[in-house]
Amino acid sequence: MDPGERFRHSAAKRLAEQMESIAQGVAQRVIDLVVDALDVNMLIARIDLNGVLARVELNSLLQRVDLNEVVDQIDLNEVLDRVDLNQIVDRLDVNKLMARVDINQIVGRIDIETLVKNTDLGALMVSSSSNLATEAVDLGRSHAVSLDDTLARWVSKLRRNHTGRAEPPELSIAPEEP
Repeated sequence: MDPGERFRHSAAKRLAEQMESIAQGVAQRVIDLVVDALDVNMLIARIDLNGVLARVELNSLLQRVDLNEVVDQIDLNEVLDRVDLNQIVDRLDVNKLMARVDINQIVGRIDIETLVKNTDLGALMVSSSSNLATEAVDLGRSHAVSLDDTLARWVSKLRRNHTGRAEPPELSIAPEEP
């Protein structure tokens, strides 16, 4: 190999490296100028998004989504705050809902012994018996008044008093003491 050729080869290599560096600098500058001059909104307006979306395979995309991760990011309290329970209740068919309720099963779950233990039967019996006694006294008074009216009419007929009911005797009123 000729010593001059080594020099030429070395010079050519350095020149190629410098030219490549200059070309990369020019390309970067041109790219920067194009991007700065580019109106992104106009570019997006020219893109047919329906055509792009038609090419997307949703099934393969959804298979890559981790639903547990998505659900973990949901704030359920915020979701529930946005729910109008009145609208949900208005849409319920109460008859259909009640048809699904097994009353026998509900009653079967009631602990009667605990219910009886927690109920003050003595107070309940006193209350019931006092109500019963009050009703009996009221009934007795009512019958007594009715019997009194009947006897008054008989006495009036016997005395041939046609004014109606016999008057009760007058009570003497004692004067008040000073």
